[in-house]
Amino acid sequence: MHNSSMNVHARIQTFLQQQTVVPLAPPATVVEETYLKAGVVPFVRGQGVIRYCLMKPVAKRPGLSPPAFQICKGTRMRKSDNGWIDMREPSENREGTETLTTTALREGIEELGINLEAITGIFDVGPYRFSSAHTGSDKHMWLYALEMASVDELLPMEHVEKSTAERGWLTADEFAVVGRDDHRYILRDIADKLEKYLHGHAAR
Repeated sequence: MHNSSMNVHARIQTFLQQQTVVPLAPPATVVEETYLKAGVVPFVRGQGVIRYCLMKPVAKRPGLSPPAFQICKGTRMRKSDNGWIDMREPSENREGTETLTTTALREGIEELGINLEAITGIFDVGPYRFSSAHTGSDKHMWLYALEMASVDELLPMEHVEKSTAERGWLTADEFAVVGRDDHRYILRDIADKLEKYLHGHAAR
């Protein structure tokens, strides 16, 4: 995590106090604590299409093909006596675990260079299943779609974690061709939810 002049968690909490998260998924049937991962799908509207900001992580294993474009996600963290740690790490302090929304926004800041001030809307799109890149086992994550003022509002790459190799703005159809296999259905479902919501509000 970057150590900015103002703590990223404090910035996120201040930001969320001024926002209303729009629910686009059915109410959760599981407790939040059962979800270890959360992520964001930033999007912009223009010229009749919606484009989504996706990322390519740096390849961890030399010699293998580089990873495909995928949804930005990460593991929730917990505040410990030694700072913020992975929530799966043992700790006496269990009071300071990030909320799903906080994890999602933090990952967006770190991996995509999201500028909080450029977010014009937050949509809770709910839980999704995906496969572990390492073991192939099923995992679950909670996602939020972020409407952005424009594609030019991302922070420069030098402010992004070194684990991100590339980021790009793609339509759902483009992602269906070049995106990570187990993330393709997720983006399509998010696109359907957003288009239904935005079309309904435009018709009012």
